[in-house]
Amino acid sequence: MDYKAKAVAGLLAATCVFSIIALILSVVNVKDVFLPPSTKYGLVFDAGSTHTALYIYRWPADKENGTGIVSQVESCTVAGPGISSYADNATEAGASLKPCLDKAMKIIPAEKQRETPTYLGATAGMRLLREQNSSKAERVFAAVAKAIGEYPVDFRGARILAGNEEGSFGWITVNYLLETLVKFSFAEKWEHPQHTEVLGALDLGGASTQITFQPGVSAEDKNTSVFFRLYGSNYSLYTHSYLCYGQTQALKMLLAALHQ
Repeated sequence: MDYKAKAVAGLLAATCVFSIIALILSVVNVKDVFLPPSTKYGLVFDAGSTHTALYIYRWPADKENGTGIVSQVESCTVAGPGISSYADNATEAGASLKPCLDKAMKIIPAEKQRETPTYLGATAGMRLLREQNSSKAERVFAAVAKAIGEYPVDFRGARILAGNEEGSFGWITVNYLLETLVKFSFAEKWEHPQHTEVLGALDLGGASTQITFQPGVSAEDKNTSVFFRLYGSNYSLYTHSYLCYGQTQALKMLLAALHQ
């Protein structure tokens, strides 16, 4: 009988405990806890013909329909001319980037820096230098790569963008900022805007100019056609770059003609 009494007492005690837990759960408001998505950072050096700028971006690890939602955190204009101007003093090209890199290291959390992808994309100024003297162009790239490599970032290289890359990336930027590719709706969701046409982009740089738009027919020349899939939608673009028809180079040609 003592054994049975102890067993019954144990069951009553357990029932009492579970009853208290049930009471607490029924009284206290229980909310789902969602961990915030991991935030990623990225650095992009835009090395144009007349100047270089560093852009600091961040985005949630989760993507919207296969494409990231990116926001610009900060930008920094590199002092001095474009990196192609350092053809005869390549070391200075690398040194010129360091103040902006120092600024970026103060913005990006220390625990995120080593996983921060970092790129340098050069445009028409370096295209011209490569045509004129490829050895000098390589020395400039080696110098900027060495300077960036001294910082705790995931440096993924410095290279010259092709003309169609420069034009098409500019087209994406324009339409992304104007919210013709994706927009945050009243329902608090990222959606493709309905009844909104994408725009063409004309980019007037210092050494080249680019035109990019979505044609009504298929492009016959594959060298001028680019395809993107962004936020679940397909875009077939025409893009062409005109080297030496940027503002600075056009002015040089005009002055040369006037001199003659």
